[in-house]
Amino acid sequence: MSIPRYTDLDTVHDHVWDALETAAEDPGHPYRQLTFGTVHEETPDLRTVVLRTADAGARALQFHSDRRSRKVAALRENDRIAWHAWDTESLEQIRLYGTATVHVDDDVAAALWESQSPGSLSVYPRPTAPGTPIDEPDDKLDPAVKSDPITDDDVAGGRQYFVAIRTVIDRVEWLHLHPDGHYRARFEYASDEGEATWVVP
Repeated sequence: MSIPRYTDLDTVHDHVWDALETAAEDPGHPYRQLTFGTVHEETPDLRTVVLRTADAGARALQFHSDRRSRKVAALRENDRIAWHAWDTESLEQIRLYGTATVHVDDDVAAALWESQSPGSLSVYPRPTAPGTPIDEPDDKLDPAVKSDPITDDDVAGGRQYFVAIRTVIDRVEWLHLHPDGHYRARFEYASDEGEATWVVP
């Protein structure tokens, strides 16, 4: 398979955001499950999350989480975040940096909850918070969500633990490990026009 090589910064920028917007809709896309980084007690903290929405115009990415999780506590202390994605077929890496807001009972949270399938919300109706020590392996999920079909009623009790996390990106770092030579681009949004440049990989 021939791997395209991009030589125009505007094309690269559109390519990155097109891929993220596609990934938010396509469960099989390599950028659907991304590494999400926060700072917790002055220490970097990483985990994999599922990308739920992407909006190039707003430079925004969203996912959902349990409001009792450590990532939510970390974001309330320090709103700086980072994302990382890697495509094994195209040999592209994306790193994104920005800030996050936690949405609990507002329109952002309501819209994301309502847009999700019951199956994707099945982790929320459990009284035990993520990270709680237990005596043996157990997901602590409600029995109602362990058999198909999972319904809206089965997950309704989990709404109290659900949060939407919305991130706004202020810098993108894109790296292409192309067979003809590695190359890298940076996009920064500090000004209305933004700034794009090639950088040494």
